[in-house]
Order: sequence, then C-alpha cells, then structure tokens
Amino acid sequence: MRPYSIDLRIRIVEAKDRGDSISEIAENFNVGKTFIKNLLRRRRETGQIEPLPHGGGASRLIDEETEQLIKEKVAEKIDITLEELCEYARKRGKVEVSLPTMSRTLERLNLPRKKKPSGSRKRRISQGEVS
Repeated sequence: MRPYSIDLRIRIVEAKDRGDSISEIAENFNVGKTFIKNLLRRRRETGQIEPLPHGGGASRLIDEETEQLIKEKVAEKIDITLEELCEYARKRGKVEVSLPTMSRTLERLNLPRKKKPSGSRKRRISQGEVS
C-alpha cells in the first residue's frame, strides 16, 4: 500500500489547524482516525508530515547467481518439481529455501512451476522414485 500523498497530508493538517475535529477530518478525507492522530503527533514532535521511508523487509535468500542456476536447471528439465529445485539450490547455490520461496522465485523469473511429481504413485514406486 502506498503512503498518503503530501497534498492530502497538508489538507488534513490545515483542517485540524482550522479547528475541525479528528472525526470530521477522517470522514471528510476518508482516512482513519489513527492515521490523523499519528500524523499530528509526528508534526508536533518533528515538524515533519512526509511519509517515513519504507522499512524494507527481509532480503532475498536466492541471489542472482543461484537464480541463473535455477533458470538453467528448468531449461534442462522442464518438468522439475519445486522439491527438486529446492534440493538443487541447496546443493549448488548453497542456500536452504522453502517450497513457497522457490515458487515465488520461479514466478518472478516467469518460469513454469511443477508442485508435485507426475504420474501415478504406483508407477513411481515401480520406477523406484518413491520409497
């Protein structure tokens, strides 16, 4: 979600300076009362009304080098499963990732995803793929 614009923040502060109540401002500008209270507190404490910078988040576990390895592996074996790719990344990329992380990586790289091995369980057992 994007932060509220500076223009809206200025209009909210001006409305409060005119004497409008927080409830009236929230209704008129279609924002939450908590946002208004936080905005006014921030202006009082720092003199600023600009949005704070984005906090970021966790960095990606799979680096560009490992992504390239994954691309090559998928090109080599188009029906590779997520589990197989996670194992491959652990061995070659030296990174431990979950199935959802691998799925998001493939989506970001616009690569096909295969969540489960194909074929019947009986056939896979006879081929020694499942123990």
